[in-house]
Amino acid sequence: MAGIVAEMRYRAEIDGLRSIAVIPVILFHGGVSFFSGGYVGVDVFFVISGYLITSIVLQEIDAGSFNIIDFYARRARRILPALFFITLVSLPFAWIWMLPDQFKDYTQSVAALTVFASNFLFWIESGYFATASELKPMLHTWSLAVEEQYYVVFPLILVAVWKRSVGTTIVILGIILFLSLAATEWGWRNAPSANFYLLPFRAWELMVGSLCAIWLLRRGGPSTLKSHAQLGSALGLGMIVYATFAFDGQTPFPSLYALVPVLGSALIICCATPETIVGRGLGSKGPVAIGLISYSAYLWHQPLFALARIERGMEPPHWVMWILCAASLMLASLTWKFVEGPFRRPRSRWTPKRVVILAGVSSIIVGLVGALLSVTQWQRSYFLDSIPPENRPLLSLIEGAREGHANAYDEPNGCKFFIEELTEEIHARLEKCYTQHGQAWAMTGDSHSRDVFNGMAPTLDRPFFVLIDQSECRPHIPLADCASGTLFETLMTYGSRFDQLLYVQAGFYLLLDAEGQNRNRRLFSAGLDIVDPQLDVAGIERVLKILREFNEFVPVTWIGPRLSPYIFKDQMLAKSCLQAPNQIRLRSGQREIFEELDSYLESKTVEAGLHYVSEMQAVDYDVATEIYGCAALYWSDSDHWSSAGEALFGPRVSRAVEAKLGIPTK
Repeated sequence: MAGIVAEMRYRAEIDGLRSIAVIPVILFHGGVSFFSGGYVGVDVFFVISGYLITSIVLQEIDAGSFNIIDFYARRARRILPALFFITLVSLPFAWIWMLPDQFKDYTQSVAALTVFASNFLFWIESGYFATASELKPMLHTWSLAVEEQYYVVFPLILVAVWKRSVGTTIVILGIILFLSLAATEWGWRNAPSANFYLLPFRAWELMVGSLCAIWLLRRGGPSTLKSHAQLGSALGLGMIVYATFAFDGQTPFPSLYALVPVLGSALIICCATPETIVGRGLGSKGPVAIGLISYSAYLWHQPLFALARIERGMEPPHWVMWILCAASLMLASLTWKFVEGPFRRPRSRWTPKRVVILAGVSSIIVGLVGALLSVTQWQRSYFLDSIPPENRPLLSLIEGAREGHANAYDEPNGCKFFIEELTEEIHARLEKCYTQHGQAWAMTGDSHSRDVFNGMAPTLDRPFFVLIDQSECRPHIPLADCASGTLFETLMTYGSRFDQLLYVQAGFYLLLDAEGQNRNRRLFSAGLDIVDPQLDVAGIERVLKILREFNEFVPVTWIGPRLSPYIFKDQMLAKSCLQAPNQIRLRSGQREIFEELDSYLESKTVEAGLHYVSEMQAVDYDVATEIYGCAALYWSDSDHWSSAGEALFGPRVSRAVEAKLGIPTK
């Protein structure tokens, strides 16, 4: 039998560690730029969960008191009341403020979270044309789903192996850790969405916490060697702080980089005591108080931020986001006192069996509410009544643009098609088309390349034209993997079959805000004017470096970034589409920064020995209806073309390419 040396005691420093996890997450999602790696707080939570659950389960197994129904009942009392309460509170605001397609996505996520499958839903929904993550009120529940899936499986593993052998348990957990860590290092290159959302790629973080629990329980607690404890806990805190401020959206994550906050958390768990400086700091009243409400704070922050962005139709000012950050903590304290606390206190009439049954019934009710609202037209009818009558056809255009723009152009039985992966069918098609037509033109890049390909393919006179999936080759991102994946494999295998590679990417990835942060689309949603944007010179050089490497296989032409309107759908619908198009113009500074970017890219591309074609003239912003109007919608969202936009703007790009490179067009 595997005996435990000492019982687990309450450790205030662990609650304090929760505060170190939740505050960076809230500030990161609140758009506080210097917390650029605040997302690592979720990884800290995973380690804490692995440690606590393993500690509790192993002690009960050793004492002969472990009961799986009791375990699930405790988890239900801990997790479900606050989760369901906050979900239902957010529902009326979502009903009032969301567009119908947003509300449908929201209610689907409500249904999914009741069975802790929201991570699967967000994984399936992820993609170029999915709703922006900052506009999803329930997006943060993906991490709860990961933990709950862990809670279902992991105790059963411990029951099966712990009493047989401690060594066997450690070996099994170590194998899970190693395989999961290897999977995440593969996953960020080849399956980034699955890597982010799914348990197999996150399990190693929970296993680190589990191994910490076994080590501590076997030896009776954290290290009693003061010098070792001081050094270990200080190093651990430093690693978490470093990741919080040094990592950003361009850091491949999760990956081996996640070892920094994960091992930092493990060091604090294994070394921090009330006798250490870090332990005393984390165990003091302030961090402990925040740690106690951290679960509710985590639940509150994303709905508050997402609904505020939806209601305003743009990124709220910084002062509003700071208020919402504070509101997350204030609402969390009330939820902890009046919702979490009462349900977590055991009561004689709340037997574990009754708790599990009540949890199941509550989940079914909330899930049915979400499912019902996702398939009915009730909210859509309400929304139609709230907008100007002349905008109702525009809403249909918006919904159709989203649904009709998911696929790349594919010529039936022809040689203009999309290569997502090199299947046997694609191999055969490439060889057949090469035999018939000779060398092909290829295009690659991010989601904007799909727009351009769809617009150019019908107009190019060349019969052999393909779009190649870029996979994780995002050259502007440091350490982007361009040496594997579909694009690399296609160029290596069929480089001689192509005589031109056209590259397209969104311009916002190559721009920074006044503080030097890459805010992506949010750079254009923070207010009416663009304040002191700048070129991401380092990012541009990374792109050119990769394109020069591709140029050794196939001559490369960079089709420069488009000037997109960044007018959001709710802004279109809020005012009459009969008058508003003539009132909406580009923000001050928006055209200027894109013209500067276009000029800079052209000069640097020519220096690099590549060709460059500007896309700046694809849209005529002196014609108001090319932004939007009642009769036609040329944008599926703030920066992607709709099918109508591809048909209008694509031929203009074709003519620009023809003028530059002499490619014949229809």
